[in-house]
Amino acid sequence: MKSKWAPTLVFGLSLTVTGCGDSTSENPGGTGGATAGGGSGGSTATGGSSSGGTAAGGASTGGAATGGASSGGAATGGAATGGASSGGAATGGGGTGGGGTGGGDTGGASSGGSAGSAGAPGGSGGMAGASPGAAVPSSGCGVADGKATLTAGGSSVGGGLPTSTRLTISSGGSNRDYIIDIPADYDPNKPYRLIFSWHQAFGSANGNAVGQYPAFNGPNFDAQNYAFFGLHREATAANQPAIFVAPQGIGDFPWSYDRDVQLFDDLLARVTSNLCIDESRVFTTGFSFGAMMSHALSIGRASKLRGAVTMAPANYNFTQPPNQPESIAYFGITGMGDGTCPWVNNDGNQTGGKYCVLTHAEDNGCTIPGDIPTAMQGTNQHLCHDFEGCNEGSPVKVCTFDGAHTPSSVSNGMSGDDGLHAFVPPLAWEFISQL
Repeated sequence: MKSKWAPTLVFGLSLTVTGCGDSTSENPGGTGGATAGGGSGGSTATGGSSSGGTAAGGASTGGAATGGASSGGAATGGAATGGASSGGAATGGGGTGGGGTGGGDTGGASSGGSAGSAGAPGGSGGMAGASPGAAVPSSGCGVADGKATLTAGGSSVGGGLPTSTRLTISSGGSNRDYIIDIPADYDPNKPYRLIFSWHQAFGSANGNAVGQYPAFNGPNFDAQNYAFFGLHREATAANQPAIFVAPQGIGDFPWSYDRDVQLFDDLLARVTSNLCIDESRVFTTGFSFGAMMSHALSIGRASKLRGAVTMAPANYNFTQPPNQPESIAYFGITGMGDGTCPWVNNDGNQTGGKYCVLTHAEDNGCTIPGDIPTAMQGTNQHLCHDFEGCNEGSPVKVCTFDGAHTPSSVSNGMSGDDGLHAFVPPLAWEFISQL
């Protein structure tokens, strides 16, 4: 599928096209979906969503977000998905991991033996194609002062989590801002998942970290409920804390793969050399323009990533990197009423969210259905499909919903978006935690 792409518009260092083909701000409220369905190899829909309004304003680029109050505090709340880990300190040898449904964290240091790397995330209830494996500790594992070294000179994030720090890195000859979130009880001997979180057009790393989407449209858009698109909340509730990195883009249309793949590489190198990361469990996620960046990385940096979760992705208006032979786990989400990053872009070039998913389904050896089942407009439902027959460890999943251009459609049948009740975060965490 990748070889069939024929992008009609390309982004290089000079960004001249807005969003996924739309000249408006990427902050409209969308129509919602319903609570998660979806077993492996099938489709499940449950009802309940409604139409949201248009969001006003967005976070400013290049600095602190403007508009939309948010509340700080430790991330809490939200039903746990995937279950708590049963790993921990080992005695007399390697760590004993534990996988509950969705998986457990890697374990702590052993007593009387080698450092325990514990059981790999996974366990029962995972999706078809998932294949947990042993952690691959980064060079930062065992570095006692790595966290202090990395965060030295940083500043807190107003309205963000107390565990988040704003920092700067030199990349491509420029100083680039980013926000990193490190668990309060960070253990330098335990490899953590690392999740890159890319903001949308007219957004910012600050807005990402404080949970500000969409601006002034709906409840619970604060750090506690929606930091890093709600994944921080889900990881915390599952007792599987992860490390999050939110890079800051340049300009209103913030990402260029040709330029920002270097930023990804530089940030990954800095984090893995200072912090204890499971290098086999690095993920990327994002919404709209951020989903485009994540999708591009899922191709161009497949060897560095375990999986990608893309909300309103597109494979056009953006430089597409050269193919890599590695297959990675991929989860795409698109609203069937999305006119900005549509399911199918009618340009005759196999572009749109559908083809982002099909690219990975084909590369991962999945069985391709004659027609991917999708949510019907007017049903107030979302519909998920897990592809069957995918390469071990490389599942592919897609959810479509009766809604527009938003990452946070509600799942309770109420109107608008909701940071706590959006249907995507629990599904996204379930997908990540199985790996």
